[in-house]
Amino acid sequence: MNKTYYTCHVNLGKKSYKVITPTEEILGLHVVSAGIRSVVICADEGSLQRLSELLKILTRMKDIIVYLPSKQNPLTEYLMERWSTKGTGNDLVFMHHSLQFNTKDWKQLRSLMKKGSYQTKEVIPAAMEQRKTKPIRYWYREHKDFLDIKERYDTLFLVGSPMIFQHMSEDAISIKKEGRELFERFPGYHEHEHIDDYTRRVYDKKYKHYGWALSLDFYDEELWGS
Repeated sequence: MNKTYYTCHVNLGKKSYKVITPTEEILGLHVVSAGIRSVVICADEGSLQRLSELLKILTRMKDIIVYLPSKQNPLTEYLMERWSTKGTGNDLVFMHHSLQFNTKDWKQLRSLMKKGSYQTKEVIPAAMEQRKTKPIRYWYREHKDFLDIKERYDTLFLVGSPMIFQHMSEDAISIKKEGRELFERFPGYHEHEHIDDYTRRVYDKKYKHYGWALSLDFYDEELWGS
C-alpha cells in the first residue's frame, strides 16, 4: 500500500540532503530518555506499523533522512513516572552511515527545513519476509554492520544500514502482532525488542559493557490507563 510523505531538500554548506517525514502525525510514538545512554521507544500498534513502513523505505533508499517529530507528543503520566528522566520526549531521526552526516549540524538543518519548501511523494515500502529469530551475528563484536546511536538537541539519531533497518522493521511488526495479546495475558507487560543488540559492543579495560541501552516497546495509553 502506498504511503504519502513530505519531502524537503535542504542545502547545508556544499552538501544537499533530502529529508522525509510522514504527512500524518504518529501520535502513539514516544521516544523516552531513561538515563545516560538509555532510551525507550514506546509505540502503540498503529505507530509500530508506521515505523515499520518507514524502516522498509530505508532498506532501499540510502540518500534520505527520515525525521519523526515525536517530541510534540506529550509524555503520559505513566511514561513520566516509569521511565522519563527529563520530562519531555525526543524527536527520532534515521539515516544511513553512507550519508556521513554530522549530527552536530542537525539543529541548523532543522532550522533550514522550517524555511524550505515541501513536496508530497508517494512511496511503496519494500516487501520482505518475516524472520523467526534475531540474527545471531549481532551478538558478536567482530560483526561490522552496526547501528550507531547519538542523542542531542532533544533528538535520538539512529544511523545504520539496509540490513539493520530491515531487522528493525521486522522487530516493529513482531511487537505489533504480539504486544496486545501478551499484555492481556500478563497485565502490565511490555512486549519489546532490544535494538541495542545491533549496536557496536563497547567495553572498558575490565571488559565491562558501557554502550547504549535501547529498546522498542509496545505501549498503548488506553491499555495502561495513563
